[in-house]
Amino acid sequence: MAMSKSTFLNLVSGMLGKEIIFKNYYDKTVISKRPDMSKRVLTEKQKDWNWRMKFANAYAKNIYKNEDDRMKERIRLGLPPHKSLFHALVKEHLDKHKDMPRIDVR
Repeated sequence: MAMSKSTFLNLVSGMLGKEIIFKNYYDKTVISKRPDMSKRVLTEKQKDWNWRMKFANAYAKNIYKNEDDRMKERIRLGLPPHKSLFHALVKEHLDKHKDMPRIDVR
């Protein structure tokens, strides 16, 4: 792993190709290889949360398709203009469906 305090590299973040990653930590830029996630094993709780987040994102995206629906939801939730409606919709869905059982569809 390489570190640099170069002003040019402080402007860079993200991935170069599929192998090199640039990460910014305060005044340093760290250059590292892409992590190998192929042997990662998720717990049941992680699988449940991933499944719930998938449905919460689909719910928020469905509302975001229509400008009128967005305005109605912003008014219903009482969100000021500087707050993210998408995040509020995802949070609302997650809170409302806390006990929703996960169904494996394959």
